[in-house]
Amino acid sequence: VQEGKPVRKRPFIYIYDLPPDFNTRILQYKNTQGACNWRMFGSNVQEPYMELAPYAVEAYLHETLLISKHRTMDASEADFFYVPIYLTCYM
Repeated sequence: VQEGKPVRKRPFIYIYDLPPDFNTRILQYKNTQGACNWRMFGSNVQEPYMELAPYAVEAYLHETLLISKHRTMDASEADFFYVPIYLTCYM
């Protein structure tokens, strides 16, 4: 460890960068407005919307991991790997 350099805590998670057909495009063309959403934008911006939470867990996990301090951009140092495919949105 170098002097003065911050030390990141493990585990490190690498998120595969997939084409949007597997995640974000699914959200764009979903069957109903509430499907696969863990939050809704309306009068209260980013107000949690947990009515359909079981079908929104993939989008929530992906979004949370993207901003996590455990995320790494280097796959060789990763302890875990996440493949962001929103399969429950097909239901």
